[in-house]
Amino acid sequence: MLRTRTLSLFLIAILCAAPAFAQAPKPGDILPAFTMEALAVGKDAAALGLKANGPFTLADIDAPYIMIEIIGVYCPICHEQAPSLTKLYKRLKKTKLDKKIKMLGIAAGGTPMEVKYIRDRDYIYPVAHDTEFEIYNALSEPKTPFTMIVDKQGKVLYSHLGIIPDINAFYKEIQELVK
Repeated sequence: MLRTRTLSLFLIAILCAAPAFAQAPKPGDILPAFTMEALAVGKDAAALGLKANGPFTLADIDAPYIMIEIIGVYCPICHEQAPSLTKLYKRLKKTKLDKKIKMLGIAAGGTPMEVKYIRDRDYIYPVAHDTEFEIYNALSEPKTPFTMIVDKQGKVLYSHLGIIPDINAFYKEIQELVK
């Protein structure tokens, strides 16, 4: 009896620790609900349209769509892509598309201090820290950078692993998605 109970608890623990997805999210998938900690850079809350800088969910972000970039703080490919995403962020603001889509980086394993550091250097758009890899694990530990566009309910409309090769084509794709 004790042996069966121990085995059952062990199996439950393994199943609960498994990622929400067998592979990285793809269009049509619904992201699991998750809450992000208060942002390390206070002004990022305002950029996302949050009322205050505290824990938040995708539904709290003031736009119908969110572009999420899963990054590794020490990922050279992520840092290589950062200038292109900076241009995209500025273009979204200039064309007022930032009212329909917000950009959010999620630093897998990044501490608040590391996020402040990369925000001062490479990333001009808001970045949340996922210090304990909770969000990253729920997304099936995608390699970085991993880009998604989701709606407020977490439905994935676009996903891409690696550097986005043509940021102008991506911008046009965003225009079509957020019409």
